[in-house]
Amino acid sequence: MTLHDRLSFAVSLAREAGALARTMRASREGLTIDAKGPQDFVTAADLAVETLIRERIAQQFPNDAIIGEEDGRQGDTSSGDVWIIDPIDGTTNFMRGLPDWAVSIACARAGEIALGVIFAPDHDLMLEGLLADTPIARKNGAALHPATSRMASEALVAVGWSQRTDFADHAALLAQIIKQGGEYRRSGAATIGLIGVASGWVDAYVERELNLWDAAAGIAIIRAAGGAVEAPAFTPELNTPAPFIALARADHELADCLRLAVV
Repeated sequence: MTLHDRLSFAVSLAREAGALARTMRASREGLTIDAKGPQDFVTAADLAVETLIRERIAQQFPNDAIIGEEDGRQGDTSSGDVWIIDPIDGTTNFMRGLPDWAVSIACARAGEIALGVIFAPDHDLMLEGLLADTPIARKNGAALHPATSRMASEALVAVGWSQRTDFADHAALLAQIIKQGGEYRRSGAATIGLIGVASGWVDAYVERELNLWDAAAGIAIIRAAGGAVEAPAFTPELNTPAPFIALARADHELADCLRLAVV
């Protein structure tokens, strides 16, 4: 299959996965909850959706490796084609009935993220990105266009935070954004912030310690749309959270401030 075929497969799979998540939440059976850490939850729906995605990938691409949030690494992730999946990004939002959560599916080839799909079911938003000679970047079938302003005084920055990062450091980042004339928002799901960058709703997304599966699909989508992602560690070999910045424009006036904040 070509990368275009893989992208179509990922779009269909993300829709199926999102439908399963919503069905399980509606019946309440999907909301059996375990805690992985402070304010870090996994539901039965997370596990079921990841199982579904893994099974579909194994049926269609039996030689491919998989990296998933809940069940880890499967196959040789150091070479070949590697799928990177987050079954439900924004689990806390999902289990509380808030709409800011999404299914994230990406595929890397030769160590580089090549395509990605983010589906936010409660918003009915399907974003897809393919990095090829002619890149593809679409939202519900229409071309994606990141924001064009580079002015700090007009900036809106999506921010991510988890308890891996000292809150004083996070607060210092917010203070710097405000000091430079910008504003910020936090949705509680990296995928939603990345949708915002790709769609032109926000000018940047920044998080000091982000996991590979949270970001992989968004990397492909934002780059394909013409935005910039500064996350050199985000390859299939990444095993720990790492600094992440996505920008509508690499020359944005806030770019240096954000870079310093995640060092």
